[in-house]
Amino acid sequence: MSKRILFVDDEPMVLKGLERLLRGMRHEWEMEFVASGQAALEAMARAPFDVVISDMRMPGMDGAELLDQVKKRFSQTVRVVLSGQSDKDAVIRAVRPTHQYLSKPCDVEELKHRLRCALTLRDMLDSPDLKQRVSQVETLPSLPSLYQALRRQLESAHPSLREAGEIVSRDPSMTAKLLQLVNSAFLGKASCLSCPKQAISVIGFDNLRSLMSSNGLISELPQEQAATLAPLWRHSYATARFAEAIARSEQASETMLQNCYTAGLLHEIGWIVLAATCGDRGEGQSATVNQHLPGDRNLPGVNGEKAGFGDRHGQIGAYLLGLWGLPDAIIEAVAWHHAPAEAHPANFCPLLAVHVADACDRQLHGSLPLALTENGGVDEGLLAQLGFKDRLPVWQKQCQEVDEK
Repeated sequence: MSKRILFVDDEPMVLKGLERLLRGMRHEWEMEFVASGQAALEAMARAPFDVVISDMRMPGMDGAELLDQVKKRFSQTVRVVLSGQSDKDAVIRAVRPTHQYLSKPCDVEELKHRLRCALTLRDMLDSPDLKQRVSQVETLPSLPSLYQALRRQLESAHPSLREAGEIVSRDPSMTAKLLQLVNSAFLGKASCLSCPKQAISVIGFDNLRSLMSSNGLISELPQEQAATLAPLWRHSYATARFAEAIARSEQASETMLQNCYTAGLLHEIGWIVLAATCGDRGEGQSATVNQHLPGDRNLPGVNGEKAGFGDRHGQIGAYLLGLWGLPDAIIEAVAWHHAPAEAHPANFCPLLAVHVADACDRQLHGSLPLALTENGGVDEGLLAQLGFKDRLPVWQKQCQEVDEK
């Protein structure tokens, strides 16, 4: 079935240009072009769209207001801004309802790539409820100790980018949100970054303060939930360090090292999404996480699912990160870290590093509150197929040495 994409811009020449540039995609996408926010909502009321791409500055209803309405009324739709808007306040206002922000003029191949990625990941989730919940996620809460540490750093007389970067690089939620901002054009030209420390440098202290205060896009977990979720943060940080060490043992490039670290940090972010979005289904979030992640497949209120949402935590996390425009290598590692053969890797990559690092941490620290899934071990058959089976003892030793530091 072809995907439906809606373009919204009050400039007729822009719409005609987009229609001309994307004419070759007509066999994959059914596209409609409208000139106002109101016309867009009317079109969406007539028939659903998979993606809406809106200009920011329009008379009457601007792009931020339109996408906020789309989020409320058509929550499964992927929401993208394509704009030359440079006003900081207007752009910051658009951060909440927007999955990705692309700047004009946009390279048509980049636009195609981002749309294909988001649409492919949508097909990985066969639950309309899951798609709706993940599409509505604007931010994810951080561990209170890390949130408060970052706040103290930003409020100090002489804040340090290095120390702020160290804090963020231990927190999956902060890292995911900041990488969303720098990999889309919210704050200027889009980057292709996977390193949270570099993201801090690009964003700067003023924007960080805005995100933590007026916008609330960096927030903290309630204290009563922090103890329940703290093991998830520990496991994620350990997996990040292990994956980076494994990559270093393979003499990987700096980019590969960064991708492996960040993929390890984010590999369980699907559980954070579930804790943040399913806690209203009959039990509190703390009880949900403590009793149901992931040893019990059935989260409260979703017992009718063919398989528990937790079985798809990798795909859930990957879908969110795909919506937010993070690098493909990280999305792949998050999606398939328990079943790497499903992605058919051809060589060493972040997926392999995270797969082994995740298993090593579980082996070193025994049964976590986040208990092993059936696929929690290392796929030695895949390692043998790729010529890495003899490297496994080396990788395990690297992980143990990092754990002992």
